[in-house]
Amino acid sequence: MHDRLYSPPAFALAAGLTMLAIGAVTGAVLIGLQDWLYAMARAEIIRRPEVHGFAGAEVIDAGRIAEVADQSNAALRMLHTHSLGLGMLILLGTMAVVNLPIPIWSRPVLCVFISIGAVYPIGWLVLAWLIPYWGVDRLRRPVEWLLFLPFGGALALGLCGALGLYLVGLVRRLLARPK
Repeated sequence: MHDRLYSPPAFALAAGLTMLAIGAVTGAVLIGLQDWLYAMARAEIIRRPEVHGFAGAEVIDAGRIAEVADQSNAALRMLHTHSLGLGMLILLGTMAVVNLPIPIWSRPVLCVFISIGAVYPIGWLVLAWLIPYWGVDRLRRPVEWLLFLPFGGALALGLCGALGLYLVGLVRRLLARPK
């Protein structure tokens, strides 16, 4: 055991801080431009009744128009919260990894997997931006398979791998203790 904490690799620090910055900027955008963004999304949704399965008359489709505009707005809010949360998770997770009593070779590998999770929130940005144009049904599967699953999965794999290596080492140390 060492007496000081080691710092995560520079790429992990950059990934975590980038996520925190994106989360903060997205929060500011939500506060300052929310009504404008909602109005823009609504206008684009109204222009594309065939994409969203509308009857074509705004008075008939008003509830569904609001629902789709809310989906776009909710995706932007998810970008905000996921960016902030992942920024903290990447920083704390990689800090834990570099300080765990696990094999030295595994630390940078696990930090890479955890840091790759920073790409995950881009899925929410894609959804927020493209829902008014393409519709949520058309976007959901590609965003899940191209962004959420691989990059969220890499993050989970990195954290679970760290836990697994730590637990294996802990059990080995406990079994190696003299009785």
